[in-house]
Amino acid sequence: MEKKQSIAIEIALQTQVLKTCPIHRKIYFDDDADAASAFALAIELVRKHKPYVEEFHDNEHELMDLLSDTLSATPLCCPECQSLGVLGSLRERSGFVESALESR
Repeated sequence: MEKKQSIAIEIALQTQVLKTCPIHRKIYFDDDADAASAFALAIELVRKHKPYVEEFHDNEHELMDLLSDTLSATPLCCPECQSLGVLGSLRERSGFVESALESR
């Protein structure tokens, strides 16, 4: 199961539905990304019988279910950033920059 799980994670990372925190190297779900792109890539890989997804060649639905489960189980932000309050301060800073640019 671990190999199948890693395939689902790699597909989501490739399509940038999942991202990796540049500071803590933790994976998180980017809810601004279009998750449909991950599912479309997964279907395409299975239907074209790419060796990368050979574990799923007989069962495309298994990959779709695993991808869905993976995305829903992944946090919306880096857990370490969230616990440190880094995310909140970054949002405040970006809002400050945006408001500063609007006044120009």
